[in-house]
Amino acid sequence: MLIRSSLGNGTASPLGRLATRELGALENLGALGRRSSAADRRRATLACPDPHLRPVRGYVYYPRRMSRGFEKATLADAVGRLRPGMKVLLPAGCGDPTALLAEVLRQADRLAPLTLMGGLRLDDYPFAAPVYAGKVRFATWHHSPRLAEAQTRGDVDLVPIRYFDTVGVFAAGGAWAPDAVLVHCSPPDRAGYLSLGVSVSYLLSAARRAPCVIAQVNPRMPRTLGNAFLHRSQIDCWTLAEHPLAEYPPTPVGETERAIAGHVAELVPDGATVQVGVGSIPQAVMEALAGKRDLGVHSLLVDHMLPLVESGAINNSRKRLHRGRMDVGEIMGTERLFRWAHDNPTVNMEPSDVVHDPEVVGGLGDFVSVNSALEVDLFGQVNAESVDGRQITGIGGQFDFVLGASRAAGGRSIIALPSTGRQGKVSRIVRRLPAGARVTTPRFLADYVVTEWGTACLGGQSDAGRALALARVAHPAFRESLEREAVTS
Repeated sequence: MLIRSSLGNGTASPLGRLATRELGALENLGALGRRSSAADRRRATLACPDPHLRPVRGYVYYPRRMSRGFEKATLADAVGRLRPGMKVLLPAGCGDPTALLAEVLRQADRLAPLTLMGGLRLDDYPFAAPVYAGKVRFATWHHSPRLAEAQTRGDVDLVPIRYFDTVGVFAAGGAWAPDAVLVHCSPPDRAGYLSLGVSVSYLLSAARRAPCVIAQVNPRMPRTLGNAFLHRSQIDCWTLAEHPLAEYPPTPVGETERAIAGHVAELVPDGATVQVGVGSIPQAVMEALAGKRDLGVHSLLVDHMLPLVESGAINNSRKRLHRGRMDVGEIMGTERLFRWAHDNPTVNMEPSDVVHDPEVVGGLGDFVSVNSALEVDLFGQVNAESVDGRQITGIGGQFDFVLGASRAAGGRSIIALPSTGRQGKVSRIVRRLPAGARVTTPRFLADYVVTEWGTACLGGQSDAGRALALARVAHPAFRESLEREAVTS
């Protein structure tokens, strides 16, 4: 293997034209904290020894320095390192360090005005309670209706960015660079490396560049592999707090979701690499893929993938990147999934500048992205964020994966949604998006839209053609009027 490199003292070195067989090994060098040398962010290239492997792009991380104390502390003393007015980044989803966060809120009076930052949360946003008004703000790219009251009083900052950009915006040098990062880790191994477990996406690169890193070490956190590690010398202090991880249990699946999933499954070929989100439709989709062969997984690992792994339907054997392994930024599920992921070599954790990079996704070949929406208009514009002009969620990774699929040979992006909302009173296929609606996926990237009534293929269609295709997958109660609009608009 021939490697030519000049690796800088920054935190990420772009890898140009990497052979997929070797990318993991190089990324793990970064995870093990090798010191880097002179110039920042220089390109490293690898001569591809196998002409049958498709080159891709990824990132290797190198810490700026290896000089932190890794001092053991009580919860109170660990949080005591924070200062008033700081911006503090939290992990997402099932990686929530609940013991550390509870202590932060106990010290909220001392820390005010404090800004917490992070993505999707599974709790009730305790820092958004009225008792913390004016003391704790929350900056996020993933909104929630549970933040409505705090937003009304001015304690929420929504940052409308796609997931791929979080590693830059919410890291050193970004607009929301954190003063401190809280991480939730497995215990260190004999060499001193701690795995960030179920949540790596935006947190890992931020932690490797933050002025202060505080770790909650939890024996219940699975030790995931790949680009998931901090060395003890990259952590200022740690506190031991054992508790079950926050869980994301399976959601109920009804006949509508199963009908949608059946149409989606027809668009997924054997050997495809799939990306799905969370919720009842993605869960139904995974159930509908049970008869497929040699599927791969990219981005998110959830409970409803395990039956397909156990049956062999998911084996990652045809993936062009990290063949035999799934590339995951977040794991969201239950204790059963966490146990399965522990020390599992088929799970390769990667941060969002790999997992959500459209250039990386574009190299995956038969890549199929499945995401949902709140409404789609007859132009093919997709709103997955707002209702009646009110922001209720975020862009997430939808745009990243839709764009990546458009660049992939054999790529397909699917927007899957029920045809109606509000107990059948409104159509979710609409003539035009209403005033104030957010456009998550623009019409020029819309590919397939699926409802329980069928599939609309929009790629390459004229405005009139896509309008008719969308009207035909609307609910029958609204279909005729939409077809008239499609003809006359």
